[in-house]
Amino acid sequence: MRCWDARVTHRPTSSELCSEFYDYHRDYSKNIFKKKNEITVQIKQAKEFSKNKESGGFLNLIRGNKSKSTTPAPMNYKTHPEAIYTSRLLNYSSLPKPKNDENFENELEELTKSTFCLNVVVSAPVP
Repeated sequence: MRCWDARVTHRPTSSELCSEFYDYHRDYSKNIFKKKNEITVQIKQAKEFSKNKESGGFLNLIRGNKSKSTTPAPMNYKTHPEAIYTSRLLNYSSLPKPKNDENFENELEELTKSTFCLNVVVSAPVP
């Protein structure tokens, strides 16, 4: 994936990411009322769950008070007791270098030079 590339120049730009997220949002918005695909159903369930949790609907459901007409999405997972709230020191000394990090210094220098050149061109007065 491009986002995980160790070389900065091979990662997507912020405008590319923004465009990609916009496309996802647009597709979701178009399909929200037309299709019952898996992602649309899951997003609706998450929104309902959040709404119920904030308004107390989730607590009412647990206590047996069914005064709220909406029900939260079922929680089909169990959190491991040691998975959260555990602090420990991490050993970073044994981590390998990224595999595609061979020419990082040279590429960074080239990128810096090209950015500097762009700044000079942009800031130059127009005759």
